[in-house]
Amino acid sequence: MLIFVGLGLSIKHLNIEAMEALRSADKIVVDSYTNIVPDFSVSELKKIIGGDKVIIVAKRRDLEGESVNRIVMEAKKKNIAILVPGDPFIATTHDAIRLEALENGVPVKVIHNVSIYSVAPSAIGLQAYRFGKTVTLVYPTYFKPLSTIETIYDNLSRNLHTLLLLDLKLEENIAMTIPEAIEIILDLDRKGALGKILAVGVAQAGTNNQYLKADRLANLANYEYPQPPHSIVIVAKPHPIELDMLYRNAGLPESLYKEYSLKKEYP
Repeated sequence: MLIFVGLGLSIKHLNIEAMEALRSADKIVVDSYTNIVPDFSVSELKKIIGGDKVIIVAKRRDLEGESVNRIVMEAKKKNIAILVPGDPFIATTHDAIRLEALENGVPVKVIHNVSIYSVAPSAIGLQAYRFGKTVTLVYPTYFKPLSTIETIYDNLSRNLHTLLLLDLKLEENIAMTIPEAIEIILDLDRKGALGKILAVGVAQAGTNNQYLKADRLANLANYEYPQPPHSIVIVAKPHPIELDMLYRNAGLPESLYKEYSLKKEYP
């Protein structure tokens, strides 16, 4: 059997079903490249599940390409658990493994967990159904990520918030920070409108070190944040309760809180 286990955003998010699956697995393969789980370590995992498990920390090449068939063939004879940050299939990274397993008659089980998609709105206090399309902001190394900016414009035009995920190249020890993201966004903002929009910087969401800061987008670059993972939420016209939450829960400056309490138009 092939078991995809959601790790969540903290090792403390492992639920009872996940721990039972990991304890029963013949081998555990840990996805180490799709996201950062700040408090995760193999030694801590061993403490939690006990026993003398075979635990492999996988790089991208170990879970993609030619490695997919090898994993599926092994899962025909053994219980193989793939431990994935967040919820296993919110990102489509491992769909190829699941599909090949199903095509080869290998039973597949998925154990879900929390992800940034659910944690960010909940942590901030924004209404989840008011979010538009989620996008990732990549470093403009080879091309300018103009489509990301266009998606933000489009979401705002429909009065929808935007969850903005920041580039991760973990095998190169690169993780985009909020200040880096702000610089890229402002450089690509052809309308010159995004700097004044309300936004929330989110660092280490769902962990004991979670940090939220609401302010104008341009101002978010001026704060100090814990180490990545970082993300940003671009806020559309806030509902009065959302505005209260930005102020009382995410540190929106009082001057902005009063200003937006009186606003009839946005931005």
